[in-house]
Amino acid sequence: MSNPPELEAQLDLLQLLTSMYTPTELLLPESTQSILDTYLNDPSSNLNGNVRGIEELKCELTLPIDEYDPTVDEEVIFQIHLPTSCRGVRIRPKQPLFLNRSQYESLLEEIPVYDEGEEPCEYILSRIEAVKLRLQCILAESAVHDKEGMVEEEEGDKQIDRVWFWLPSLSTREKRDDMVNFAKEVGLTGFVLAGKPGILCVEGNLQVIDKYMSRIKSESWSDIPKHHKKITERLRRPLPSPDNRAFTDMKEITDIIPHYGQYNHRGDMSEVKRLMDQWGVGDDFGAVVMNSGA
Repeated sequence: MSNPPELEAQLDLLQLLTSMYTPTELLLPESTQSILDTYLNDPSSNLNGNVRGIEELKCELTLPIDEYDPTVDEEVIFQIHLPTSCRGVRIRPKQPLFLNRSQYESLLEEIPVYDEGEEPCEYILSRIEAVKLRLQCILAESAVHDKEGMVEEEEGDKQIDRVWFWLPSLSTREKRDDMVNFAKEVGLTGFVLAGKPGILCVEGNLQVIDKYMSRIKSESWSDIPKHHKKITERLRRPLPSPDNRAFTDMKEITDIIPHYGQYNHRGDMSEVKRLMDQWGVGDDFGAVVMNSGA
């Protein structure tokens, strides 16, 4: 008994595919490979026993999305199904990792169903190229979005703010040194003023400032009970550019300010104000300490 012409047509198509792609690109399951090998060894052999219970001949084809662009290393896997009882064909790409579910479903919707009037091989090849082209477009769009995101992130990194903090009291030398040294390590500029009250002013990227303050509280102030870690942010002022920093480094200014009081711990705020005006941050200082200015 001769083999059904539909089965032989599918085996001929499978043979054509194996001649077009390498064994590393086109992977055949053992059952499909066995049937194809038997057919190739003797095309007149009866394959009814081989295909009994097998409704489809299956294979997977792994191809680069863009073999001409060395910067694109993503691949796409196509599942190809060839029914043993008719000359139809189904091809379906597996979901690439860079596609979300919505994008993948949209991609599947763009693949037309096989028409009996089409040549099966041409249908497969045209669908492969259409899917690869669509994936190339998605990758290109994603690259543009990533670049825009990087630009926005870079712009965010360039944004510099001046942030003022008020402490009811600041005296311990070690903790004052930490405020200065931790800031220098991450490129923050500004000053520390000890006393009652204490003032901390830092200039830099907001994320860096937030991490700096977290480190101060978790490391330098680790021995202070949580309810005693009193520090209040009084003002955040965005600066037009990094060039608008008022300070070139981080330093403590306690010793250059006249002090008074029984324990000599109250700084002369009029002298501090004079320094702030000299450094161009008098309005900020007024808003933070004297309730005047901006």
